[in-house]
Amino acid sequence: MARLGDARRQAEELRRQIERHNRLYYVEAAPEISDREYDELYDELKSIEAAHPELASPDSPTQRVGGEPLKEFRSFTHLVPMLSLDKAEDLRELRLFENRIRRELGGEEVLFVVEPKIDGVSIGVHYRNGILRTAVTRGDGATGDDITANVRTIRDIPLRLNAKSPPPLLELRGEVYMREKDRVAINARLEKAGEKTFPNTRNATAGSLKLLDPRIVAARPLCAVFYSVGAREGIEFATHRDELETMGSFGLPTPKLRWICGGVEEAVGRAEELKAREGELPYEIDGVVIKIDGIAQAQRLGRTAKAPASAIAYKPKHWLRRAETVLRSITVQVGRTGILTPVAELEPVFLEGTRISRATLHNEDEIARKDIRIGDTVVIERAGKVIPAVAGVSAGKRRPDSQSFDFAAHVGGRCPECGGPVGRDPQFAAWRCGNLQCPAQKTRRIEYFAARPALDIEGLGSVVADALVERGLAEEPLDLFALTTGRLAALNLGTDEQPRVLGEKNASRIVAAIERSRLQPLSRWLFALAIPDVGEATARQLAGAHAGIRDLADSAVLRDIVARQRKEDELKAVNPRAAANRGRSAAEKARLQKQTEGLKAEIEAIDARLARFNLPEVGPVVARSVLDFFDSARGKAVLERLGSLGIDPAPDAGRGGSGSDGSLAGKTFVLTGTLESMQRDEAAGAIRERGGTVTGSVSARTSYVVAGNEPGANKIEGAQKHGVPVLDEQQLLKMLGVRPRGRVPVQRDLFAGQ
Repeated sequence: MARLGDARRQAEELRRQIERHNRLYYVEAAPEISDREYDELYDELKSIEAAHPELASPDSPTQRVGGEPLKEFRSFTHLVPMLSLDKAEDLRELRLFENRIRRELGGEEVLFVVEPKIDGVSIGVHYRNGILRTAVTRGDGATGDDITANVRTIRDIPLRLNAKSPPPLLELRGEVYMREKDRVAINARLEKAGEKTFPNTRNATAGSLKLLDPRIVAARPLCAVFYSVGAREGIEFATHRDELETMGSFGLPTPKLRWICGGVEEAVGRAEELKAREGELPYEIDGVVIKIDGIAQAQRLGRTAKAPASAIAYKPKHWLRRAETVLRSITVQVGRTGILTPVAELEPVFLEGTRISRATLHNEDEIARKDIRIGDTVVIERAGKVIPAVAGVSAGKRRPDSQSFDFAAHVGGRCPECGGPVGRDPQFAAWRCGNLQCPAQKTRRIEYFAARPALDIEGLGSVVADALVERGLAEEPLDLFALTTGRLAALNLGTDEQPRVLGEKNASRIVAAIERSRLQPLSRWLFALAIPDVGEATARQLAGAHAGIRDLADSAVLRDIVARQRKEDELKAVNPRAAANRGRSAAEKARLQKQTEGLKAEIEAIDARLARFNLPEVGPVVARSVLDFFDSARGKAVLERLGSLGIDPAPDAGRGGSGSDGSLAGKTFVLTGTLESMQRDEAAGAIRERGGTVTGSVSARTSYVVAGNEPGANKIEGAQKHGVPVLDEQQLLKMLGVRPRGRVPVQRDLFAGQ
């Protein structure tokens, strides 16, 4: 026993020394011993643990790589959401950010921290009682992948915190990255082996973390840096500086270049200083993060739907990486939403280590505005390794034989993917394929079908939808109902070279959500089917006026709406007072007058029938679109398929506009600005439950405009123009019969999107 006790003490001392030297080497960049001396300590510890297996510990440096390759990554629900950050490109946007903060904090003194925005892969590392237990990717912000085995291989992430009394739980948020020189070395090995290389360091980092074999990951020189705290127990912080200093004392690498500033003007100056000193950093940056230093202040500010309100990513336009090359030709590709996007085919050029031969031209208007011509020398830019884009034409380098590009003539009115008709969409300054069966839009239809406002199929986002289409498991949204847990579990979300299967747990959750969607109300089904011109509000109103989907497919109500418009057009054409009728005989005018009266009577009869329904969003365009959809081959196929699946969407609760109590029946609301006590979608839901209608634009038919913080100027002006009452949040709550509640405080350490 004494011998075992001596071995235990010796092993503990060796672990302490090795972790100390790891921290000195990887975090502080101040090694005290040579690599050979470090290896001797490591080998001695390894031999002790081999002789005494009972002394093996999960936090031992020898256990950084262990176990067989994983079959799949387990899903992990974040204890605190990992949110992204809102972005600003100039001082004007930063001033708006600062002014909002100072206004909401009532003039309190506010300090800001400026630190690098690291271009890596976001992770959250959970330490329990000081021991690294779990490491998770950001994922969709709510759920990520458990990559603990891979993160344990990263030597500058300690397996045990350097703390005498560590907290019971401490989650640290940071970025994993790879140095450019290491990417080049890895690519040389991959190229020699005939394998696919990595175009940039972020891609190399993400690809390494997705590997299912931690032994391979251990051979990849990954690094990490930490910048905030997520979930925690037994420890609190007064400022963000406290967080960073504590992380550093615990042995974790933190941003070395960071500053405290009194306002955004000073922060911009510090950002430029950071850019000038970028060479001092071991990682690449794509901007800076500006965040409030005070924790309590940040908690009071809370969050928006996707981002903390107390921080912003500043990405100056002049930081964009650029290169020049020749534009060979322009092709057109069809996106998942049916938008036709012009693409520049380029003389290959290297930018930030990536060979670029194609770049987006955005749309027809951008080509004209920048006067981009085939044969031009153009400027290519990219920020943060995103899709390269053509920024403009290089001044003075235009060739005499350069050719203008006529988008309409190039596509000839037809979709290059399916040959269907295309039309100009003025809202998006783009051309759109009108064929809902267009092969290019398969993924988009499935993603749209599964989205939260539609059938809310949890776990079926863009990545899974892409994989389903690519692997041939789903061509159309209704194919989802044929999926089984077994088939879905084996779905490869990665590449053939780097497979990443969905897994049984995720598959079971998705299949269960698909089954639940059968019971979704009619309004959600109408929205999910992506019928042209039918949005959320329109779908709810249509569902409220019909007994079911088959009733809607041959709707007398919609035919009345279409007929009313036709009668209105006829009425204008036969107006007996029109100038074209001058010189007609009295008999002819009498005939026209009689025809006019008959048309007015028909319109009044239609209006009387429609008066029973609350359909402010359903005009003749929508009515015709819905009728045409169900009269088309696709619409008929949808009805037939629903029948074969045994799906018959039920009418919405409160059909006919009664809601749960009908107190707001016949009232139409427009919401604008941020509400303190609830999200806007919650408020909209509460209005609808009481029989009211929520629309997106103000008109003479609007009953009330509800204005929260920072309301939209157009909607307030619209209310004034049409004489619509403007309610504040308290008046709305009183009308809803809901007691006011304060803004729910949100933990401040949510800077996962750095």
